[in-house]
Amino acid sequence: MKFIDTIFLSEDSRIRAGWRLLMQLVFSVLFYIPLHLVASQLGGQNLQIVAGGLAITLAVWVAGRILDKRPMRDFGLRVDAQWWRDCLAGFLMATLVMTLIVLFQWAVGWIEFTGFGWNRAAQRSFVVSLSGYVITMAVVGFYEELWSRGYQLRNLTEGFYTGSNKNVAGLIAIGISSLLFGILHIGNPNITLLGILVIFLAGVMLALPYVVTGQLGYSVGLHFAWNAIQGAFYGLPVSGIRFRHSLLQFEAVGPELWTGGRFGPEGGLLGVIGVLLLIAMSIVILRLRNYQLTISDELVRPPAADSS
Repeated sequence: MKFIDTIFLSEDSRIRAGWRLLMQLVFSVLFYIPLHLVASQLGGQNLQIVAGGLAITLAVWVAGRILDKRPMRDFGLRVDAQWWRDCLAGFLMATLVMTLIVLFQWAVGWIEFTGFGWNRAAQRSFVVSLSGYVITMAVVGFYEELWSRGYQLRNLTEGFYTGSNKNVAGLIAIGISSLLFGILHIGNPNITLLGILVIFLAGVMLALPYVVTGQLGYSVGLHFAWNAIQGAFYGLPVSGIRFRHSLLQFEAVGPELWTGGRFGPEGGLLGVIGVLLLIAMSIVILRLRNYQLTISDELVRPPAADSS
């Protein structure tokens, strides 16, 4: 019996981290199927994505309460004024970097401006379509960070933590969660090997502020802006998915190795440079806020006795 206990239970009598990750995935599927079916009957792709986000959020909440014995705030959602400031900082950083990518391509003749989004649709439908897309990207930025960083990365860190190897455990967790983040995009249209590599690096970039601060504010802001500014403002493909009613309409005509072609900046070397630039900017901002570039104690702290 004790041997069985050691397989399934940790020293604090909780289900072990690996089993928690597996069960959270099961919960996600169980919630996703009915919500997706309802959304597919009521609306289009945007509503289905929102339904998926709701499913993931519910699955994290249920797994957190039942398996992790933690409230939602323990997964990077201690949402206070500082959390929102971090979110805004991340949003502005990603907006700046994506704009630099577009301006560079424009300067060297690698993209062409082809018009405005409202030329493709009536004014009213354009506003509705654009607003719906931006809201959807906000949902994606939130639930992918909650799932990949807030839940998976935290549990992976806990799973590899032995009491004295916090940084090593965190680095392993970043690598595994970023690899899973890249694998999740394999089914995207026009995916390439370089695209998977850039998304892996993006996973590392999004993990950095989370593991240092213990909060998801920066990561959510970075993720939201990267997708929304790229797709809704400049009209470039976001991981292979094109939004046709963006505010500005640009078409990549330069070398695919650099621009990413039909996959968007994540599929090219400019995407690599953009992600590395965001990593550097994040390090500077975190240091200015007097954070040590180490894994936060928050990621290995056991649940509070009154958290359940």
